[in-house]
Amino acid sequence: MPLRSISLAVLSCISLIACSSAPIDPAELAGKLKDKLTTDIKADGLKLFIYQANLVDEKSSRDNMDRTFPHEDRMRQKPQDPSEQRRNYKEKEAILEVWGQQVELGLTKTLEMTGYCREGYFELSRIIESGRGEIRGECKEGATDADRQKFVHF
Repeated sequence: MPLRSISLAVLSCISLIACSSAPIDPAELAGKLKDKLTTDIKADGLKLFIYQANLVDEKSSRDNMDRTFPHEDRMRQKPQDPSEQRRNYKEKEAILEVWGQQVELGLTKTLEMTGYCREGYFELSRIIESGRGEIRGECKEGATDADRQKFVHF
């Protein structure tokens, strides 16, 4: 059984790596992604935002109590040879790259749908972690009266 799960994990990683250069289809993550756009319009018209995206676990939140802490997982790991460590690092890096592209795509689509940053934005910070991403930005245009009314409680 462990060999089967290892094979499945390796196969899924290879699939993600192979698809990393292909365009991401938003339909692939339908129902698996929870995102949120928080807007902040300052008195001088400066428009800021925080876009957060999380993968939704298929397990319920009460199953989260059964999860181990990351340090416990590391303590149980067997030592790896350096070439295996490099390979695992590259696989994780490729998966994070794909996830980062998905977060960026989600932000782009959300801004298009809401019309918040019509002229684009400056990225202020980005945090991409496994299953979680956050992009903070500043719109290139200033707020209009319509923006102030539309995005009051957004």
